[in-house]
Amino acid sequence: MGFYDGLKDAAAVLKEANKIPEYREILDAMEKMLEMQKRIADLEAQNKDLLAKLETKGRLSYDRSTYWLAKEDGTTEGPFCSRCWDVEKKLVR
Repeated sequence: MGFYDGLKDAAAVLKEANKIPEYREILDAMEKMLEMQKRIADLEAQNKDLLAKLETKGRLSYDRSTYWLAKEDGTTEGPFCSRCWDVEKKLVR
């Protein structure tokens, strides 16, 4: 049983016992927990995006006003717009 399920069960018991103030506290705790879970999911998505950009940055090389991306097989892909990467962190041909 997870923490959320435990809170849900406690809320049901408190509601049945007509302990409304305590029931509301449990509901508030559940709401805060859901907000934290959403925040964690948002941060994980942001972290994944930043790690991908960092990995891309490590594979980029600048030559003749354009960027080139080193591929795993030793070849390069490009050219990519230097302004697009420098300003927006987007690889655009």
